[in-house]
Amino acid sequence: MKAIEQSVLRKEFLTKEELTARLNLPSTRMVDALVKKRKIPCIPLGHRTVRFEWEKVKAALALLEVRAIGQNR
Repeated sequence: MKAIEQSVLRKEFLTKEELTARLNLPSTRMVDALVKKRKIPCIPLGHRTVRFEWEKVKAALALLEVRAIGQNR
């Protein structure tokens, strides 16, 4: 059980505002748009409350970057 607890504690969950700052976006609306278009994953906790797992968001954005490069060919 301790291994599971430690892995959960190591995960970094961000609020929409924290993710906006970390991605250097001008507003939280851009995060909303990425979620709505299913470009980044989120964890819904309530009607208007969501959290973002930083590692999963980074992985999702990396996939978008690869697709964008591949589309230029």
